[in-house]
Amino acid sequence: MHLKKFICLLAACGALTLGVTAQAQQATIGVVLSTTGPAASLGILEKNGVATAADQSAQKLRLIHVDDASDPSEATRLTRKLITEDKVDAIIGTTGTPGALAMIGVVAEGRTPVISLAPANILVTPAEGPKRWVFKTTTNDDHEGRPLFQHMKAHGVKNLAFVGFSDSYGEQWVKMSRQLASENQLQIVAEERYARTDTSVASQVLKIVSKTPDAVVIAASGGGAAMPLLELRKRGFKGRIYVTLGATFGDFIKLAGAEAEGIYAPFAAVMNVGQLPQGDPGRKSATDFVQAYEGKFGANTANIFAGSAWDAVKLLDMALPVAAKSAAPGTPEFREALRTALENLKELAASRGVYNTSPTDHTGLDASALRVGRYAQGRWVLEN
Repeated sequence: MHLKKFICLLAACGALTLGVTAQAQQATIGVVLSTTGPAASLGILEKNGVATAADQSAQKLRLIHVDDASDPSEATRLTRKLITEDKVDAIIGTTGTPGALAMIGVVAEGRTPVISLAPANILVTPAEGPKRWVFKTTTNDDHEGRPLFQHMKAHGVKNLAFVGFSDSYGEQWVKMSRQLASENQLQIVAEERYARTDTSVASQVLKIVSKTPDAVVIAASGGGAAMPLLELRKRGFKGRIYVTLGATFGDFIKLAGAEAEGIYAPFAAVMNVGQLPQGDPGRKSATDFVQAYEGKFGANTANIFAGSAWDAVKLLDMALPVAAKSAAPGTPEFREALRTALENLKELAASRGVYNTSPTDHTGLDASALRVGRYAQGRWVLEN
């Protein structure tokens, strides 16, 4: 064979080998979200957040998107399929707490790390046993609740009522509310629950109003959180109304309209970046997210749900190269190395705050990630 042709053949083979190697090093990530069903208003935003971050990721991720239809059993089935058939290296999702809880046993059995977008502390606490494989990019419930209850105490609230979803999300919040009420010398005079699929909460609100509380806490998300608010306004309730992070954007604001004026919620940087002081450690990273997201989806579209999904990709961006030093994607050894990398992230600034994970802390965010905000004239403003 002519020497020049032989050299060219070797070069071609080398290029082919490099291409195969590069492809083999590509990580496969399953994305389980509730893009239909009761939680769809949040799941769609999370899908947009994943897409925005993936566009900027240096890792060239292979993403497999699936919709669990806001059904915990479907989230479980799809998670098992992603692990056993698609051989994913990690999973992002799902949207709601019930589905996220249902996924824990499956990811632990499949020894595959999952970055949850649901908020409940119980998903990652304690970070042992099956929960060794679970991480999340949302602040803990107490990160949300503590500043709200401290705000109540500071503004003279003595007694309050609770109304929330009748599922694991609501259960976690009612337990925490009891604890924080006790810590702040507040009395809970009513506890009411309703299903995510209910179309009326009139009876629950009537019971609440009859107790004449100084404030009401609504522990719900999306459009479902608007029902108690609208009913309270209809019944002439004049006290303070506090909502959780799940009721700060999208369908909640659309349905609540002008009736949302004056309500209080946990305030995350992405809700109004301009409200943060220039020297705030979370301002730059939150601004980066807002600019990227609104550049893709339009002005005033950035939100905490898309931010959580954006952050999940950012966590993977930092952890994947570390894991790749130990093993190749697609192997059990890589998934274990990725799990270890995810629980040792340091000073990762993203949209929801600065992440510092550890073997005992699979959230990595602290109380500085949230403050108290008030809805005023169509936007969230930081309370002084």
